[in-house]
Amino acid sequence: MADQKISAMPTAATLTGAELIPMVQSGANVKATLDSFRNFDNAYGGFSDSTDQTGNISTGTVVTFNTVDITDGVTLASGSRITVPNTGKYNLQFSIQFKNTNNAQDDATVWLRINGIDLANSATQYTIPARKSASIFGYNVASLTFLLDLVAADYVEIVWLPTATTITIEALPASVSPVYPAIPSIIATMLQVA
Repeated sequence: MADQKISAMPTAATLTGAELIPMVQSGANVKATLDSFRNFDNAYGGFSDSTDQTGNISTGTVVTFNTVDITDGVTLASGSRITVPNTGKYNLQFSIQFKNTNNAQDDATVWLRINGIDLANSATQYTIPARKSASIFGYNVASLTFLLDLVAADYVEIVWLPTATTITIEALPASVSPVYPAIPSIIATMLQVA
């Protein structure tokens, strides 16, 4: 069996992840599971913010985070830079809770920057409805997913531009009655997929 060529081996059946794969590590023959290969060096990170954020109607404002929810390799720098450790393909997902206190609907545009440079064709415009009353505001959640080719040490920032100062990014506290958890102003995850 040891001398059998790969081309002469039968095709594997449905893979479970528990299959053993031979390899050489530090000059010694060792084995690993298929699952360990799948998970090797796949970095990830999850971040959120528990504060309200205001933007500038003349120029893009970078979204910031104040909480690292989970991380293995992907880090947060300068409060806004989601930084990757490895070259590869990454899935970035985020949601932003917009609030409008104006009597008219207004818009907010969201896009990405990589290493401080706006990413072409990454912008999306959201319309935030007008408030219903003096104490019932208009809300809209911006949610996007991107597949990005990144190089080790690249960083990604999320940028937004409101059309009016009445548009903010809002966090809400946990509710006691009825009970539900706090609502972050922004949630973002970055997962290396290849």
